[in-house]
Amino acid sequence: MKAIILSIGDELVSGQALDTNSADLARRLGELGVAAVEHRTVGDDRRAIAAALTAAAAAADVVLVTGGLGPTADDLTRQALADAMGAELVLDRERLAESEAVFRGRGRTMQPANRIQAMVPAGATSMPNPLGTAPGIAARLGRADVYVLPGVPHEMQRMFDECIAPRLVGQGAVVHRRVHCFGKGESDIAAGIAELMERGRNPAVGTTASAGMITVRVAARGASRQEAQDLAERTVAEVRRRLGNLAVGLDEQTMPAAVGHLLRQAEATLATAESCTGGLIGELITSVAGSSDYYLGGVVAYGNDAKCDLLAVPEGLIRQHGAVSESVAAAMAEGCRKRFGADWAVSVTGIAGPSGGSEDKPVGLVYIGLAGAAGTQVHRHILPVTRDIVRLRAALTALDHLRLALMGQEA
Repeated sequence: MKAIILSIGDELVSGQALDTNSADLARRLGELGVAAVEHRTVGDDRRAIAAALTAAAAAADVVLVTGGLGPTADDLTRQALADAMGAELVLDRERLAESEAVFRGRGRTMQPANRIQAMVPAGATSMPNPLGTAPGIAARLGRADVYVLPGVPHEMQRMFDECIAPRLVGQGAVVHRRVHCFGKGESDIAAGIAELMERGRNPAVGTTASAGMITVRVAARGASRQEAQDLAERTVAEVRRRLGNLAVGLDEQTMPAAVGHLLRQAEATLATAESCTGGLIGELITSVAGSSDYYLGGVVAYGNDAKCDLLAVPEGLIRQHGAVSESVAAAMAEGCRKRFGADWAVSVTGIAGPSGGSEDKPVGLVYIGLAGAAGTQVHRHILPVTRDIVRLRAALTALDHLRLALMGQEA
């Protein structure tokens, strides 16, 4: 089965709001074995919505629509569906009574305008909304089953799970897995798994670059969930074998979680000393639940005085080599490790830009220090030039050096 997802709303078309419903629905459909082949966003225009519905119903088996079920003049999805079906709107008295009960339960009187939410095209049926006042609509249009859901995410999710998913069960299953990678670019990662990415293969394998990480996406289809799961697991294992240490973690285990897992395994603690990243490493680490088990704390030593006072960096090192230097990065890491009594300490000092660079020390230059029981290492990097990217890549690179050291892969 193929599905098309339509999102309705001027706020989505104009970019004033982000459409998260389409991604959520596509994922839920995939788990049921239904492939979402197109996402389309349409503004609050009755004719445009009706045309989009007609076109989608001619091209797919299932059409899911979110938004435009409210009581205001710009909520036009039900009217557009009626137009596409060539039907009149009729009142569903059961849904009207439910809506009135919701308002009474909130201590409010339902406005006459809300009656429109209990109306559906003749020949369609309404779907209950236990979390709100906008019932959904189920209809047949052309070759497709059309389901119209509220735009409010938690209402949409509940209605899909209770009213739509049971109708789609039995279409097979799709299992999605993700392998997060770091250390090389997307083209290098793709080259390492080129055979697995051939078109038409099951599982399907693709790559996505986002937030400094490269993610290998695996989508396995099977007649049952277990079959799809087995196919996905075999491909994930092969991806990890081919990419080796470039593979950081699976699914929800991105860089901070992977580092945390290794620290917990080693029963080791960590502290951080940050300059140009301004606390971003600490923020990434503490985004993981339970990070207090291994993360002792950090120092944001942005100015030179803070580096000296808080991390015991000798003033002479800064005068001789500059704050952005191998020597200062090493001293920051060593001072941080001593101050917190940590097993490991990472430090970052660099030039995030857009100003402050020179021929010898360009924007994007970053030194990363890593201090442990066996000594201190410093790594020099030139990172992509925009301030936000330099800071994020520096933070992730610092964690990656720690990850490799914990794995015994970095001297």
